[in-house]
Amino acid sequence: MADMKRDVVYIMLASALPAFGNFVAVALALRFLDAAWLGKSYALMAFFFVAIDLFNFGSPRIFTIEKVRSQVSTLIFLDCLSAIGSTVVFATVGTLLARYGLFAPTQLWIVMVLAPACYGLSHFSLGILRFYGRSGTICAISTVSALSRVLILVLLIKRRSLDVYLPDLLLLVEAFYGVMLLVAYLHSLGRGAPHDSDFFHPEAGKFSFRTFNYKAFFVQNHKEILGSWYGNAIFSGAKHIDIMIVTFVIGPAAGSLYRGVKSVHNLAFNCGQGVALVLSGGFKRLMAALLILPRGRTVAATMAFIVALLSVASWFACRIQLFPIAALGSYAVQFEFMFIAFLGAVLIFACRVLSLLVFSTNRKSFVVVSTLDVGASLLFVSAFSYGLGLIGALTGIVIAGALVLTLSLIISIRAASRSLGTIQPPDTPVIGNWRGSLQE
Repeated sequence: MADMKRDVVYIMLASALPAFGNFVAVALALRFLDAAWLGKSYALMAFFFVAIDLFNFGSPRIFTIEKVRSQVSTLIFLDCLSAIGSTVVFATVGTLLARYGLFAPTQLWIVMVLAPACYGLSHFSLGILRFYGRSGTICAISTVSALSRVLILVLLIKRRSLDVYLPDLLLLVEAFYGVMLLVAYLHSLGRGAPHDSDFFHPEAGKFSFRTFNYKAFFVQNHKEILGSWYGNAIFSGAKHIDIMIVTFVIGPAAGSLYRGVKSVHNLAFNCGQGVALVLSGGFKRLMAALLILPRGRTVAATMAFIVALLSVASWFACRIQLFPIAALGSYAVQFEFMFIAFLGAVLIFACRVLSLLVFSTNRKSFVVVSTLDVGASLLFVSAFSYGLGLIGALTGIVIAGALVLTLSLIISIRAASRSLGTIQPPDTPVIGNWRGSLQE
């Protein structure tokens, strides 16, 4: 039990620390660096992750399938394909778009090859480290990467002559992240799996790049591979496309400010994912409590609290100039910008908390909700940014988040009603029981 709680803490830290590091780095960059150059640099990084996710087969997810683990002891060869595909797309298309001025060009062309190659080799390593119980190692690597991004911005602020190397340095951090994960995986491979683990199949045998029957493996598992690839290419890759859309439609300066807001949204996304993991054991009791409570008063009280909290946060963000938003206009416009940005973060957080419940109760509904999330976000961001500018882009995220949250709540409440059978009477201390289960 103690090991499980420690792993949960490590997983939450590994999710939150990179997002927090990115938030600090982006906030520093927006305050001190040229907005147009910053926007093009972050557009390049967004395309980097699109290229990565486009060829990410989700090898750790595939490895959780019993028949796959019984056939092979590693899926690192899928990461080799990922690295090759991502490198070809990013190096060619990224360089071409940089020449046309859409992306910030790198000073060292080799970085355009090195970063996707190294990062693409880390997908399976990250998953296996979790299977091995090396959550502390992942947390340490994520912390080093987050600190590196902040230190890069501090270096550029101190030595402004190095501003042209911003894309190179950002890509080198991602390359270093992939190398660290790969080295940690190889080290864990030498130590072997935990003795009390029955996850790995000894009958799978030692993998050989030269003698392994790749054709038979792909024929037998093509459905699982394609399904996993679809989830990464569509759902994960789409998280970065909106940055490119805003940069292309509104301009690099607006794109850099939008990237600042995205750092807040990514922090909410990762924290919501961590909270969902912690609450996963008590979802049914939580939904039972929600079903018993008076919905009208609960919704009204929750909405009032969220509005008050967002208003205070927006006022404080404007007061300390969290982002350089003075160019947006009057104080009312600045307040509106921050309020919509934080509202989007709250909706993203809530959607991520509910996503695990939706996934555990109905896989088809999860795919529908995820597809709606991706499609609606990109559609509304594109349409509203073209007509209303930066605030319109953020409004698109809010509308998409509200739709996804509403649908997730409907699915979750229906699933809870079906699975709970008999619900405790109102005078039973449901909330107390649920809290007690979390404390154990």
